[in-house]
Order: sequence, then C-alpha cells, then structure tokens
Amino acid sequence: MVGILVEEVVTDRFSKIDINAPISEAIGIFEKEDPDLILVFDGKMYKGVVTQDLIIRSHLKWDPTKAKVRDVYKAAPIITPKEDLSRAAKLMLETDLRSLPVGENKKEIYGVISDIVLLERVAKEQFGKRKVEEFMTADVISLKPDDTVAKALATMRDHAISRIPIVSNEGKLEGLVTLHDLIIRFIKPRFRAQTGELVGEKIPPFSTQLREVMIRGVITIHPGATVRDAIDLMLRNGIDGLVVVSEENRVRGVLTVKDLLLPISRMVEKETRFYLQLGGDAAILSDFTRERIISDIRKFVDGYEEILGSEGIIYLYIRRFNEKFRGVHLYQARMRIVTDKGILKATGETWGAIQAVHDALRAVERQLLQRVELARDIKYTKKFLEKLEF
Repeated sequence: MVGILVEEVVTDRFSKIDINAPISEAIGIFEKEDPDLILVFDGKMYKGVVTQDLIIRSHLKWDPTKAKVRDVYKAAPIITPKEDLSRAAKLMLETDLRSLPVGENKKEIYGVISDIVLLERVAKEQFGKRKVEEFMTADVISLKPDDTVAKALATMRDHAISRIPIVSNEGKLEGLVTLHDLIIRFIKPRFRAQTGELVGEKIPPFSTQLREVMIRGVITIHPGATVRDAIDLMLRNGIDGLVVVSEENRVRGVLTVKDLLLPISRMVEKETRFYLQLGGDAAILSDFTRERIISDIRKFVDGYEEILGSEGIIYLYIRRFNEKFRGVHLYQARMRIVTDKGILKATGETWGAIQAVHDALRAVERQLLQRVELARDIKYTKKFLEKLEF
C-alpha cells in the first residue's frame, strides 16, 4: 500500500452527461472543457464514462448524426474515498482510463481522481526520488521523418502504443507523433465530415509524411533525472509522456504515466499480477465470451509464469469483421504482452473471438519456448492445452 487515500487528491470538478444525450453534446463538452472523460448518468444513477477515443471509433458502427451517448459509453468502476492510491492506480491500468469516478456507490459520486494528480502526490514521497531509467521503456519503437501517417497509425495499432519518436538515420531525436494529435488532425475531421460540419474542406491524406506533422522541440528528460522531475515536466506541459534521451540527443527510452502507475499498482498485493486491457470490439462481445477470454488468458499466464515473468500488462485488441461462416463472425486478436522479462507480440485471426485469442496465445507460446529453447519440452505444451481444456 502507498498509505495515501484517494480522498486526499479527489476533485469535485468533473464533466457529466445524460446517457440519452446526443453524441454531438459530448463532442461539445470535450471541445470546450477538454476533460479526460465525461461521467455518464441515467438520471441520478451513474452508468459509466465516455472518452474522445470512444466517440471517434463510434463512427464505424453508428450514424454520428443520430447516435446517443448510450451507444458509445463504457462501464467504469467507482473507487471510494477511503481506498489507497495503489488501488486507484491498479484500476486505471486495468480499465485503460486516465481518470476514475470517486464515490460510495452509483448514486453518490463525489468527484474524480486523475492519473497525473495521483502521481504528483505519490512523487512527494520516496518514490519521487527514484530515477527515470528504472521505469522507462527502453525497447523503443521509432520511425523516420519520411514515413507516412498511415504507417504511424498502423504501428500504434499493432504495438498498442500512443507515441512514436521520429529519429534520424543516426538515431537522434528529430520529432514526435502522438495518437492524440493524429486523431485530432486526421481521424476527427473524417468523423465530423459525416455530420456535415466540414463538407467541402480538404482533409489531409494518410500518405502525408511525418516530417510535415511531427511535433518539433520535443520535451525530453535524461535517464538519470528523478521521477519527481519527470512528473513536474508532464504537469507543466500538460502531457502524459516524455522521450528519454542521452546527452547526445539519442533516444534511450520513453516514460509514460502508465509506466509510473505500474509500480504503484503493484503495492496493492504481493502475488504475481498481470493486468489485462481489452480494446477494439471487445465491448460488443457477450458476457460469456468476454469472461471466457479473460479466464483463458489468466490460465495461460499461470501455466507459463516461470518463463513469462512475474508481472506486466497484456494488451488485447479484438476486431470483428463482417464476414461470417455458419453464423460466426471472423475475428482478429492482436496481443502485446509487456513483462518484467521483455515484450511479446502475436496475432490470431479465425472464426470466433475465443478461437482468435487462442491462436494468438499459441503464437505467444511458441515465442516463449523459442526464447528459452524449450520447444521440445512437451510438458509446457501439455500444460497449455490442459489449461485451455482442448
């Protein structure tokens, strides 16, 4: 436990909207108030949250001129004022939300707690004196200035990341692209054009080179700086991540709010822990299918704990295609596992969401076995098959 309660950092300033309100009303709130999320209510009853990303993705399934908030919101847990900040950090990671509602129950919501304010408070303690290099992601994915926006979006999708440093051939930092900026400049205009707001205006193409859209003068930090310094930089500049560079301006890593939340969340409990984040079309899966997928992934992690690692985050992006075979949709499952022993990525695509996830898990299994040269040790294969009840 951190030993600091949620009530110390909760704010009673938050945005809310009725579940039957039009999406256009939510868009207006985001543009005027710029909140991390909007709390959704049905009368006086709290129902969940809506974010900008949920709205942007919604145009793939709904007519934006007719859709309601109820079509795009998602459920999100309530944290009570007397709970520890480590619990809040854990919930933020599991739900992939930057803020959480604070209250006693669905009828008593007092406010919200944000990730950066949580980190600012914890950084006043010993945690803030630790070095950036302890928590940064050193396995950095980067692109070149002449790469395209389309490639950047595909890379972010495939690797479940939200920012990419742009580097020269010598590895020196030249700029940065973020998912938020690309959504605002390239995705959001296409969404709004469907409502008639941008009819006749030119929307920039996805073939645009990154040198034309990247952020220059990137805010950076050195590996030896303190966590407190990093959080102060994020707060002053209103950002949720920093590029870590050497004295020669070569990229050494990336430090995000999530990287700092993870060690705080681990204070909740000491046992092995993996956090699972579901994205894409996971929200439209039936409760049975979603629970089965979560259960199978937990079994997989338990079965391979000794070679997978003891802690980390599993990002699972599920996509449902329109094609059907005997009434079953074609699904794709893209998985990225970030552990204390490295990063694993895999994709599965077949008929049915559960089978697609199983295909991705099999691909992860092969990588694990190759990594430790255990491909011929059948006990791991048997353990995996038994746990998934094949």
